[in-house]
Amino acid sequence: MRIFFIVSFLFSTVFLQAQNTAEVYIAKFDTLAIEVLNKYGIPASIILGIALVESAAGTSKLCRINHNHFGVKGRVKSKKTKSGYTTSYRSFDTDEDSYLYIGKLISGRKYYPALKGNMDYMKWLKTIKASGYARSSSWIPHIDQMIKRYNLVRFDTMTPFPFLLAPNTRGIVIKQE
Repeated sequence: MRIFFIVSFLFSTVFLQAQNTAEVYIAKFDTLAIEVLNKYGIPASIILGIALVESAAGTSKLCRINHNHFGVKGRVKSKKTKSGYTTSYRSFDTDEDSYLYIGKLISGRKYYPALKGNMDYMKWLKTIKASGYARSSSWIPHIDQMIKRYNLVRFDTMTPFPFLLAPNTRGIVIKQE
């Protein structure tokens, strides 16, 4: 019986720590996701959901060192391959650069004009996956789980005046006087 309680306590402690890490990540980067929403019409829930999964809530080495929150790859010249290029993960100067790049990347895809401004995150997920962004069959369920668990759709309201958003307001518009 004692072992059961000890194991339960350890499991709940690890779960709460992971939950807290994700919540801290969301609080830190929600305004960047809202900025992508306002600039490109891509739901902030999609941006935050993908970032949470791809960066392990900001704890991955790629995210911490290269500011790459989305697992974005790029081509680097190399003599090791026949084509002269090798694929590696992109490095960004800032977290903001990473968030704005993903918005720019998605906005350049063929499917983008049909989805721009549509807040149906599941439609976006299916379309992004079908375009080749992710290959894992569990990618959509993982992102969907993050969006639901942390109620990320609360950030999917476009504001006509993004400059009125104060940092970390979680989508609340604050009037400047």
